[in-house]
Amino acid sequence: MQRPSRFLVLGLLATLFVPELGFAQNAIKRVGSDYLPTDAVATAVLNVSEAMASPAVELYPTEVVDAWCKQNVGILASDIEQIKVVIGPPESAMVGVIFDLRTDLDVGLLNPQWVDTEQPMDLDGNSVYELAAVPGVVMHVKDPRTILVASENYLPGMLSTVGAEPSGPLAKMAAAVPHTAVMTGVIGVEQLRPMLNGMIQSQAEEIPPPLAEFTRIPNLIDAIMFRADPETPEGQFAMVMLAGDESKADECLGIIKNGLRLGQQLFLSEMDQNAGQDDAVAQASSQYMQRMSDHYVEMLTPKQNGRRLTMTVKASPGMAATGMLAAVMLPAVNSARAAAQRMSSVNNMRQIALAMHNYNDVHGKFPTDIKSADGTPLLSWRVAILPYLEEQVLYDQFKLDEPWDSPNNLPLMTRVPAFLQHPEIESAAGTTVYQRPRGEGFMHGDEPLTFRNVLDGTSNTIMGVETVGADAVEWTKPADIQLDVDNPVEVLDRGTRRGFNVMMGDGSVRFLSTLIDPEVFKALLTRAGGEVINQAELR
Repeated sequence: MQRPSRFLVLGLLATLFVPELGFAQNAIKRVGSDYLPTDAVATAVLNVSEAMASPAVELYPTEVVDAWCKQNVGILASDIEQIKVVIGPPESAMVGVIFDLRTDLDVGLLNPQWVDTEQPMDLDGNSVYELAAVPGVVMHVKDPRTILVASENYLPGMLSTVGAEPSGPLAKMAAAVPHTAVMTGVIGVEQLRPMLNGMIQSQAEEIPPPLAEFTRIPNLIDAIMFRADPETPEGQFAMVMLAGDESKADECLGIIKNGLRLGQQLFLSEMDQNAGQDDAVAQASSQYMQRMSDHYVEMLTPKQNGRRLTMTVKASPGMAATGMLAAVMLPAVNSARAAAQRMSSVNNMRQIALAMHNYNDVHGKFPTDIKSADGTPLLSWRVAILPYLEEQVLYDQFKLDEPWDSPNNLPLMTRVPAFLQHPEIESAAGTTVYQRPRGEGFMHGDEPLTFRNVLDGTSNTIMGVETVGADAVEWTKPADIQLDVDNPVEVLDRGTRRGFNVMMGDGSVRFLSTLIDPEVFKALLTRAGGEVINQAELR
C-alpha cells in the first residue's frame, strides 16, 4: 500500500488539533490560504483591535502604542482590525504583512519618512509605494481597508492566491486551521527541514554535547501550530507539535523532558553559586527557586496524544511570580542570546573564509581589492568574492572598472549581503564589521598572496576580524581596519567587549579574549614571523 503524502497529512492537521485545543467544531473562521504562496513556510494571524480591547491587557500602555503609531506611521494601532504575517523560504528572505483596517486608509496621512506616497510605481500591474525606511519592501493598497506590506518580489505571488484554491502545503493546512483565538499561527517544519539540518550540520562542532540530542527534533516534527488568547479558560498560550508518527512523538517528548531537566539543573546551579548558603534568606530563596522551577518544568512539559504533543500555558494567580523569576533568569537568558549571536557571526565568517579559499582555488591567489589598470583601488575584496557566495547576480551589477562610489556602484552599497551583516553589532547602513586586518607582514596587503606566502601556517595566521561598530566600513569600499602591530588588540577592543571572533587562514574561526597577550596576538597576525604559538594562550 502506498504511503500517504506528508503534505496530505499536513492538510488534515487542523482536524487533529481541534479536539486538543478546544476549538469549536463548527467554527467557520480560519487562518485561511489567502496571500500564502506555494513556498510559504509560516503564517500567523493576530486580531489587534480585539487584543487591545481585552480586559487582560487593560494595564498595558495601549495609549502609548496608539500615540506612537499615529506619530511615526500615521495611523492608530487601534484602527487595525487584524494582521496576517506570511513568511517565505528563509533563504529568500521573503515576507509579507496584511493589515485589515477598521476604517478607510487616507494614504496622504502616512508618514513620508516611512513610505513614499508621492511616487507610486507599477509592479506587475499593481500600484505600489516604496518603503523609504526598508529598501526592497513595498506597500500596496488592495482596497481602502486592506493594506499589504511585502518584499517587492513576493507581493505579486501573494496577491495571486486571493480567492484561489490553496496551493502548497502551508496554504492547504492554513485553509483548514480554525482561527478562534486572538492569535493563531502555523509553521511547516517539514518545508524548513533541509535548512534546519544544514544549519545544525554547519554548527555541529559548536553544539555542547548535552544539547546534541535536540538536533534530532527537526527530523521528528512535521508541523507546529500555536494559539494565544488571554480570555480562554484553557490557557493563554497553546502549542501543538505534530510528529511524523507516534514513535517519533515518543522520542521528541523524551528529548524535551531531558532538556527541561537540564535547563532546570543549570538554572538552580547558577542560583546556588550566587547565593550565600549560610544566609537563611538565601536558603529560602533557593527553596523558592526550586519550587518555581518545578512548576515551570511541569507546565512546559507537553502532553502526548498519539502523534500530537501539546503544551498549554495557563494563567493563574501564581503566575504573578513570573516577573521575579524572569528577573533572576535574565542574566542566563542574555548569556544564551549572546552565545547564539556569536555562533551566527561565526557562521558568517566561515562562509567568507570558504569563499576566499574557493577564490584561491580558481585564481591561484587570495582575493585583494579590485584595482584599475594603473593600480588604483576601486572596489573591496568583499565584492570580488560575491560569486563564491551565491551572489553572482549582485556581482554582475557592479562596474568593475569604476570606483565604489561611482553613480552606478554607490547605490549597490545598500544591498549588504546577509553574510556581511553582524547579528549583534550595530553599524551605519551599508557598512560591515567583517574586515581583513592591514599591517606590515599581515595576510592582507596591496599585493596578492598565496598559501606559500603564509610561512607560519594558515592555522596560526589571522585572515579576518570582526571590528566594533564604530570602525565598520562601507562593504564595497576598498578599506579595512589598520592595526598597530605593537598594540593590535586596542582597536578591536575599545573597551566595549570581552572578546571577538577572528577568521584564521585555514578557514576556522576562533573567539579571542581582549585579555590575550598582545605578543601572542601579534604573532597570530603576522604570516611569516616564525613564532611558535602556544594554543593554551589563545583565550
